[in-house]
Amino acid sequence: MAESEKTDIKEKPTEEQPQHRKPDGILTKKIKGKTFVTEIYFDKNSKETFQDKLLKILQSEQKE
Repeated sequence: MAESEKTDIKEKPTEEQPQHRKPDGILTKKIKGKTFVTEIYFDKNSKETFQDKLLKILQSEQKE
């Protein structure tokens, strides 16, 4: 088997690898003794609102 390539964390950001920015929100949830921390980023150029996105998720969950 071939070894997987490792990327250097210190590389300069490119178009495919945008600069790290502060998250727009952070969710923390503890489940069965494990803590999950989720960073949320929003596209500032998007025309769709958070409410629109949440509604899509709820509708897709109802279909399943």
